[in-house]
Amino acid sequence: MTPSYSELVAAVRGEGEAIVTSGAVDLDIAVPTCGDWRMRDLLVHVGSVYRRAATVVGDRVTTEVAWQPPPDDPADPVAYLQEALDDLVEALRSADAETPAWNWSPLPDVAEFWARRMAHESAVHRYDAQRAHGLAQPIDADLAHDGMDELVDVLLPRIVTRDAPKLSDAVFAFSAADDGEWIVQTSADGVERLSATRSAGVTVRGPGSSVLLAAYGRVKWVSLEVTGDESLLQKWSESFRF
Repeated sequence: MTPSYSELVAAVRGEGEAIVTSGAVDLDIAVPTCGDWRMRDLLVHVGSVYRRAATVVGDRVTTEVAWQPPPDDPADPVAYLQEALDDLVEALRSADAETPAWNWSPLPDVAEFWARRMAHESAVHRYDAQRAHGLAQPIDADLAHDGMDELVDVLLPRIVTRDAPKLSDAVFAFSAADDGEWIVQTSADGVERLSATRSAGVTVRGPGSSVLLAAYGRVKWVSLEVTGDESLLQKWSESFRF
């Protein structure tokens, strides 16, 4: 079940604060789940994403807002992120789920999109920040379930359209031990979410948090139960860089 708007906003605050806390420990520590980034790079990236969302929701923008690259080297990345988080939460709390606000997806242009997107952005990057220190908490089961819904319904079509040759003509089945199943047919034409079990090229089973994090490339597929053509997961990982 999709969390309520207020629950999503609370998740943004909680996960965002956890990123700030982890980031303040060591700005130069490597973040192994984010390529060659250091912690300061992660904080600035998340802060810039928050700022865009805060502008869209806070100003009730209904036309496209271009992506603005983050500053090269803010004097205090922790303060930069904290300020952006505060602005984002204030903007989301000043709105309700149906407040008009542009987004880049086919979904309705309302604030709920941004509360949901920023909750999942925050949860995954909170994992990144904590993992840099060697101790990361799993994502809450309900949030992870909705995160897989969003990944399959909103993000994956965007990825497939961009990188169709890498994910064409395959059926992926993801199953969360704590609740949920996602069966996805990808092709050069796009993505179809299937409602009934059918023969899958590859099946992945595990805790919801681990399934989501593996789909995002944060944990290794081999840490889960995998059956079928594992090369399809390699292709997934090559395409799904988010």
